[in-house]
Amino acid sequence: MTSLVWTSTRAAAEALDRADELAPLRSRYGLPATRIRLDGSSGPRTRSTPAKLREFVEHRWDHRAGTDGGRRKQARLAAASIAPLIGALPSEVAVAESASMNLFSALLRAAGMRPGRPVLAVGKFCFATDHYLARSAADIAGCELRLFDELHDLPELLDERVAVLALSHVDPESGAVRDATAITELAHRHGALTLWDLSHSAGAMLIDLGSWGADFAIGCGHRYLGGGSGAPGFSYLARDRHEEAAGADAFPGAPSTLALSELRSGLSALTGAAPAALEAKAAGLAEFFLRCLADAPGADPVPIPEGLRRGPHVCVRHRHAHQVAQALLGRGVVVDVPEPGTLRFGFAPLWLRYVDVREAAARFRDVLQDLST
Repeated sequence: MTSLVWTSTRAAAEALDRADELAPLRSRYGLPATRIRLDGSSGPRTRSTPAKLREFVEHRWDHRAGTDGGRRKQARLAAASIAPLIGALPSEVAVAESASMNLFSALLRAAGMRPGRPVLAVGKFCFATDHYLARSAADIAGCELRLFDELHDLPELLDERVAVLALSHVDPESGAVRDATAITELAHRHGALTLWDLSHSAGAMLIDLGSWGADFAIGCGHRYLGGGSGAPGFSYLARDRHEEAAGADAFPGAPSTLALSELRSGLSALTGAAPAALEAKAAGLAEFFLRCLADAPGADPVPIPEGLRRGPHVCVRHRHAHQVAQALLGRGVVVDVPEPGTLRFGFAPLWLRYVDVREAAARFRDVLQDLST
């Protein structure tokens, strides 16, 4: 029976890859034959990356490459590439700092735009590693930081004291996609601004900040945008909020020329990829992984809450998560361990194939089987 199941999933994976409209774009990446990247720390290098690096090295002593003006120009070009991927205008997007620092700056700006509202409401599990920055922003602004767990708490959470509601578009734990339009409308009805983290969705989901009515957004450049581990983050401020935010505090930082070059190289590989197609494939890869993982010993996938759809990653609970991740690395599969007891498998739609997902699931099953014996 096991042999029959894996024969059928192999055939299914090959058929899905043949039908994949994004498959031709995979050739833009220089992919190692022995490693499958399902982590969120960095994507593979694009084939244009060596040329970009040579260009950087050749011009490293050129005064134009290292000036603030030169970096600002490169940052604007990167922002212009990100804008259509998130449903924004180029003038609404800035590339600077990390996603964490952009969160800090956006919270400060939001607090300054709502001076009579002393509460910053932040999803507890959305920014788990950034609680200290959120708390620092609240302290500097003279506000209270209110962390919350569940979406069903929102109607009671939102009151006349809340300045901004900050959430991740895709839940980092379950992989569920939140209804950003409905949540933004709810926040606005109560007079609060919204701040969306797109780190787990930009480059793998259909995002339309304009139609959502979002006020702020932030995101990283190293996950599905393929900018590499040192890529800067990005931030969004809605055009109709620019005048209102003009006097609010912000602490932007100019990324290095090399970091911007790597981000622009990653973004260039996304040229021509429709966000709707990226979303469909990412979700398909995630669901196929779960199908391949069915009944694996010791695997406990985090479920999607009822009524929500799955995004581009799957989290699996295992009491020896770090040990499992190390064993997978030894077998050529790279995954995240976002917190003790949890493995996160991210499915980048441009450089991953269904056959890669099937192979990763097979190696994962082997590791789990070894641990159970």
